Amino acid sequence: MSKCIIECKNVCFSYTYFEKQGGMCGTIKDFFGRQKKKITAINNVDFMVDRGEIVCILGANGAGKTTLMKLLIGILSNEKGDIHCNGYKPYSKDKEYLKSIGVVLGQKSQLIWDLPPIDTLKMLKEIYEIPKEDFEKRLNELVNSLKVSEKLCVPVRKLSLGERVKFELICALIHKPEILFLDEPTLGLDIVSQKFMYEFLQKINRVEKTTILFSSHYIQDIENLAKRVIVIKKGSIISDTSLSELKSQYTDKTSYIVETDGTELSMSMDGASLIKDETNKYRIFVTDKEPIVNFMNLKNVISIHKEEMELEDILVSIFCKE
Repeated sequence: MSKCIIECKNVCFSYTYFEKQGGMCGTIKDFFGRQKKKITAINNVDFMVDRGEIVCILGANGAGKTTLMKLLIGILSNEKGDIHCNGYKPYSKDKEYLKSIGVVLGQKSQLIWDLPPIDTLKMLKEIYEIPKEDFEKRLNELVNSLKVSEKLCVPVRKLSLGERVKFELICALIHKPEILFLDEPTLGLDIVSQKFMYEFLQKINRVEKTTILFSSHYIQDIENLAKRVIVIKKGSIISDTSLSELKSQYTDKTSYIVETDGTELSMSMDGASLIKDETNKYRIFVTDKEPIVNFMNLKNVISIHKEEMELEDILVSIFCKE
């Protein structure tokens, strides 16, 4: 069995649309000749994912995250390049490939609004050809882990948003997929439910070796789940690395909070700047990340605290940079 489970080589995809002019005159003009536009959504994307990895796809709105997910799932067909997932080309929609993946994608629900989740799950049992005994065992494991066993027979429209998210995940995992695709996995969940979700997904990954590829805008999701992050901007990958390495790459300054006994600090270091507040605390920014003990009179210092740049600030700086 190959170690690599997802492979993209020079993948490209573009959307084509027609501009619509306003007003009646615009409508008449469009009738005789519409302006055709083409937008590149995915541009020469190249990456690999090994079996058992948890990978987060990061990017601002419109960066191409959902389009890339749809290409990997097989909803869209790539214009150029090659995609192989678990040995299959996704868009061929091979039956065995579809049985090897689970999907929770944005607002696309598997649940039937007026029916209870158990009816949808029984339908999936037949679609995936799951033996009755295996289905019942798997279902009990999932609903107990996510604490929704009492909601199995409640109509979907009566469930809270968080409960619906949990059942969407159960639907995606009922057949024990080898790859799990998730879009905003904790959307609508409260803090307690988020914690259960993180622990649940980590367990699925650890015990069943399920490969998880997800996108999210929640910093907590990224920090609690991702071991590796792929950053997409304007359809291209600009970074593919571990979360810790991403922080290191985009943190250009180290910040220290220093409290003194009232004595003024002396500094003699290039590339460092100092700001003092009214409580005798200093914020020192160091560009070359040298230890501050090299330029401070420590006998006048009460406390030193290194302040790490938040992941949220790093992502904002990446997404906003031209």
